[in-house]
Amino acid sequence: MNQTIHKLETNSVSQNVIDWVMAGAGDFAETDIFRALDLIDADQKKMCSETLRRMLSQNEIEGIGKRYGWYRRVDRSLDVIDWKSASTEEFPIKLPFQLHKQCRIFPKTVIVVSGEKNTGKSAFCLNLVAMNQNTYINILESIAPIYYFSSEMLAPEFKVRLQGFQEVPAGDWNFIPIHRTENFEDVIQPDAINIIDFLEIHDKFWMIGQLITNIWKRLNLGIAIVCVQKGDGQDHGRGGSFLVEKPRLTINLSKRFTEDGQLDGATCKVTNCKFPRAPANPNGKSLDYHCIGGAMLNPFGGWYYKTTKK
Repeated sequence: MNQTIHKLETNSVSQNVIDWVMAGAGDFAETDIFRALDLIDADQKKMCSETLRRMLSQNEIEGIGKRYGWYRRVDRSLDVIDWKSASTEEFPIKLPFQLHKQCRIFPKTVIVVSGEKNTGKSAFCLNLVAMNQNTYINILESIAPIYYFSSEMLAPEFKVRLQGFQEVPAGDWNFIPIHRTENFEDVIQPDAINIIDFLEIHDKFWMIGQLITNIWKRLNLGIAIVCVQKGDGQDHGRGGSFLVEKPRLTINLSKRFTEDGQLDGATCKVTNCKFPRAPANPNGKSLDYHCIGGAMLNPFGGWYYKTTKK
């Protein structure tokens, strides 16, 4: 009788382990299962290990690299793309420097702005707010709400910067500023304009590609503009080439220097545009500008390819 009860208990443990693994997502450790299912005694833990080994042999899970006891669930589901009935309507967002006239932006799009310090990343974002607030979006059938997730600016700085927009009275601003420093994917609004200023990452810079993918997954009809820091003189922001995998538009904001080495404003460069608006292709084009008062962006000259500018 006791042997029968023990067999039922171990079978129950095995099924609970299978259910837990199949319901989850992402990487997990065997100890995560111990805690989640409250597996305390040795027999229960042994059954958990045996179940995981069986799932490994059946290719339901796989081990991760050289980390012993770490796994991920194998997902063979197919998300078939119904392209025949898909809408080709763009998300009619307006971008600073008239970038929207050179690039096509569709729903569920991530735009990345990589900027050196003091080149106007926040000014770029605030101008984007000013240009798009109170705009009716047909595909949303409503005015597009704008959520501004700021990791640095708090109420006093927001107020000072917004006062720099003399053409926009204080009462006319219509956006939702939120202080946030991490886990942005948890608060992304799927059908809105989401601005992240900025996505902080201090090590393991290669992980930034996954962070941006997590943000992209949360979008439905909305879009996300993600700012990241860029080292002076670097070709990409932190994360390097991983930054351009998921975004459909990436731009760099860099300091501009005169021939005698004097700082003279900044330069906006299109580093990757997946959907250029015909006939011109903006990839590789640059535009010089001055950022005034942390708010106004005043371009001078026109767009140019750096190799042809005198």
